[in-house]
Amino acid sequence: MEFPVGLGGVTLVIVAVIWLLVFVPGYTQRSQITETAKYVIQQQRESDRKIPMSKDEQLRRLINTQRGFSVLFGLFVLGAIALWVAAVPNQSLLPLAAVALALALGSLLVSRAAANQAANLAGALHARRLEVRSKASKALSNSSDRREWTPNPLPAPLASLPKAEPEAAPMAEVIQISQPKRVLTGSEIDQILARRRAI
Repeated sequence: MEFPVGLGGVTLVIVAVIWLLVFVPGYTQRSQITETAKYVIQQQRESDRKIPMSKDEQLRRLINTQRGFSVLFGLFVLGAIALWVAAVPNQSLLPLAAVALALALGSLLVSRAAANQAANLAGALHARRLEVRSKASKALSNSSDRREWTPNPLPAPLASLPKAEPEAAPMAEVIQISQPKRVLTGSEIDQILARRRAI
């Protein structure tokens, strides 16, 4: 089976047209979507930075700072001790041990400063919460509209009620029956039943 000579060029042109019509617009749209997403995330971060931190967030941040610098203090102290032990035979490591010790001291100072600020802020928050609670309890005790739960009163037990004498029902009128009702005999009943069965 032989193909004409110009078929390869035509196929290449068709593939190029499909590429330009299908894949290139999809690629540009995808890049626009990613750029838009990056822009939205950047704008959200900028707006979050403009919002002032609450006292609870500041306290959480100070506690995290204090913990982080406490860990750094421990690491620098261990590094300084290791360098000091290593500097016994070789005196060239003594400056590195001194630098590690200075960094440990600096991280200890930062950790203590953060802990002091966190303690002051926590004390202020606690005092404010206690003040709000005391104001709320005073307002509740001073208000005339009591909204606390009160139990429903129970009814008095039946045994403690005074017993009333039962009332006598009125007597019915007695009527004399002058003619007694006729009583059917057995043969009359049999005749009636035979007529009903015949139907």
